[in-house]
Amino acid sequence: METQLEKINAVECRVRVQIPWEEISPRFDKKLRELQGQARLPGFRPGKVPPQMVERLFGKNVRDELARDIVQETFQSAVTQHNRVPLTQPVLEEGTLTKGQAFVYLARFEVPPEIQPKDYTGVPVRRRPAVVDATKVDALIKAKQDEATELRPLAEGSERPTHAGDTWTLDIEGTLGDVNVSRKDVRLEIGDATEYLPGLSKALEGTPLSAVGSTRTITFLPTQERIRADLRGKEATLTIGFRDVREKHVPNLDDDFARETGEADSFEALRAKYSDQVREEDQNEAERDARKRLVETLLERNGFEVAPSLVAREVAAQVDLFKRQLQQQNIKLNQTGMSEQQVAQQMRPQALFNVKAFLLLDAIGKVENLVVDEAEVDKELQNLAEERSQNVDRLRATMEKNNQLLLLRAQIREEKILDFLMSKAEVTEAPDPTPEPETPETAETVTPDAAT
Repeated sequence: METQLEKINAVECRVRVQIPWEEISPRFDKKLRELQGQARLPGFRPGKVPPQMVERLFGKNVRDELARDIVQETFQSAVTQHNRVPLTQPVLEEGTLTKGQAFVYLARFEVPPEIQPKDYTGVPVRRRPAVVDATKVDALIKAKQDEATELRPLAEGSERPTHAGDTWTLDIEGTLGDVNVSRKDVRLEIGDATEYLPGLSKALEGTPLSAVGSTRTITFLPTQERIRADLRGKEATLTIGFRDVREKHVPNLDDDFARETGEADSFEALRAKYSDQVREEDQNEAERDARKRLVETLLERNGFEVAPSLVAREVAAQVDLFKRQLQQQNIKLNQTGMSEQQVAQQMRPQALFNVKAFLLLDAIGKVENLVVDEAEVDKELQNLAEERSQNVDRLRATMEKNNQLLLLRAQIREEKILDFLMSKAEVTEAPDPTPEPETPETAETVTPDAAT
């Protein structure tokens, strides 16, 4: 087999492969003999059709099939001889097999760009200082307070009207406009904006706690801005069965509360702990932002083409991720008002950045001989196992089976390369500039939250 490689452009090559007829002839003859034994033609007994007739009738199909087989069998080894890694299946430009002649085929295919990275040390990078967002600290404390909140039975003989925080268990029958409503064991907290039917909580204001065990029919207009458009302006008439009521007990944010969490001896210490957590998270985010700016600068300094197939695969992966995120929120893509093609179009710039960043970082890693050893993989697996409360050996086996171990190694290597680049960069600490006011022309980013 003789091969020649032609470079069409930075990301596309053409290979020419020539195989002598002497290597092909035995396979061609064998296929004809197999057909001769199977052929059923009028005037001939099975297996007795003359070889010349078999070749005349079926020779072209045999040659075409054999040509496809040979291309499939030889293409990979042919490009490997020239140290090329094909990204796509070969596109056959020429490849007609003629009896008695050497088989020659030309095939075009995409390849990764050859990158010689430059100017990747001493890069100026801005990293903003970590800050503590008080609202995030408050949210963590509120979440911990919610965990400790209890629904307690009311004291016997309680006669007051229901108020915010009381939680009723209700049976509901009735109509909303012309829509039937029927629900059992509905949990309704007075004053909660996430109630089953918008406005029901307000409609129950003033209900005495002694209503437990009784029924009552009410008519009210649901909260308009929180109800389906086709039901707006329509009244609800419901028969409510009051099965149970409990009182919400919210712990005070004090030293006793802090001790109950098991995380601190005083509320001040608990808040300081959560402040440190928020600061650490913000510091990690600031570091990620700085690394992204570093990569953006490197891509500006190192221009290169990217194979379209690589970008197409990344776009498809991003679209698939977006659709899965929507599914987790019980949202279908058509509910966002966008088609898959439109989502793909908006994902393309980020996909192109991801592909170029990966290729450039990989090239830098090769130049600097940055590799991942098994000790680093073991350490990361141990960390993951602890986070997931899993056995590390079982986790390794599962990830290896699902090809996730290769992805983990790639992620570790990429972080190692970025660690190296940041260590060689000229890092300055400075806050983010004040963002410019948004305008109607500002492009919107596609996110599952935006879809809702």
